[in-house]
Amino acid sequence: MLPQTATSKKWREMAELTEISRFDAGTNFKLDRLWSEFEDASVEHEFQRYQRVAHHTALVRTLVFCSLFYIAFAITDVGALGYSRAAFLLFLARCLVGLTCAICLRAASAQRNSVPALRAAASVVEIVGFAVFMLITWLRSGGMSVHEMSMCIMLIVAYNFIPNKLVYALAISVAATFAFIAISSASRMLDPSSLLTSSMLLVFTNALGYVTARRHNRLARDEFCQHALLRNLSVRDYLTSCFNRRYLTDVLFNAELQRARETRSKLAVVLCDIDQFKQINDSHGHPAGDAVIRTFSALLLAHTRHDVDSVIRYGGEEFVLLLPRTDIAGATALAERIRQAFEMAASKAWDGREIRATASFGVVVVDCARSTARVTEDSVIGAADAQLYRAKDSGRNRVCADASPIATDQDAGQGMIAAV
Repeated sequence: MLPQTATSKKWREMAELTEISRFDAGTNFKLDRLWSEFEDASVEHEFQRYQRVAHHTALVRTLVFCSLFYIAFAITDVGALGYSRAAFLLFLARCLVGLTCAICLRAASAQRNSVPALRAAASVVEIVGFAVFMLITWLRSGGMSVHEMSMCIMLIVAYNFIPNKLVYALAISVAATFAFIAISSASRMLDPSSLLTSSMLLVFTNALGYVTARRHNRLARDEFCQHALLRNLSVRDYLTSCFNRRYLTDVLFNAELQRARETRSKLAVVLCDIDQFKQINDSHGHPAGDAVIRTFSALLLAHTRHDVDSVIRYGGEEFVLLLPRTDIAGATALAERIRQAFEMAASKAWDGREIRATASFGVVVVDCARSTARVTEDSVIGAADAQLYRAKDSGRNRVCADASPIATDQDAGQGMIAAV
């Protein structure tokens, strides 16, 4: 792994924040009925990644607030038990909650990009917090009505304010509820009627907490869906559903290049262009030209890896392919397969006529395993364009690749691209 710079962190964050742009119209955004989470595990994973910064912030605020109040309420133990051994024991138990919050927050902050780490921290704090509260209830059994009110508040906090998976929050809260009812029954401080009322109130609080947490899950995921759809519209080309040039320039190229540098792998770039496209428009009309572009883009999307490669409509009839972890031989072979498939494909014009066309391809590869030189989008696309021009000049309908180092913009302090 290469050293991580401020620039690399910037591009990684930008790439992660825009990862939802890869969702298309066919993405399954359906929620399950029980937990209001996405049925598609990959979509749920992206949602958790998208929300992890907000979840970390919410976790920090809630745990700091709860730990301070937990410790501050030690004064009530002194008021109920005096300066006794039991009061001192409860003070230590309350400090344990604060210590647990501090340790979990530190662990979560150290792995703030890990969703399981955030959930583990939330679950541990909830378990320790409820366990200490059970000890408080047992040693201060004389204030059951106050404990009951406090228990209801803690349940609402566990369901709605500590960011955790709903099924975990439900399991911990229900277990704590049964423990509290058992302690209330064993203490014999409540008559049967009051115990039944207390139990029903806690069951109702759990039900209310589950319903509100489930509704919050749905609202958060609905917002995520809307953001994903809007982001998708802003970064994709309407005609072809490929990424647009702005997204390539703003995020995609630099993000893919940075990943290649960090993994010391290769990034192939293919620039392709439909041959004599102007003649197609002049002979058959612009709607027919659009049909040819749609056919070509569909082939590009079909032949590339859906979750790895990127297809960009660079302008008009030109497209760019970004192929991570692909060498010159693999990129050339892929371009050749697409060229042959497009040569055999037929596009239908608005009047039913079949239109056939060909395409030319220029291929280069950035080899980050051999060179750490900085490169730019313009220099790489310029190198690929030179190969595309060579293919056009050689008669079109062919693939040309450069297997020698390609000079980048020296005025900008750039180095070389190893296209091997």
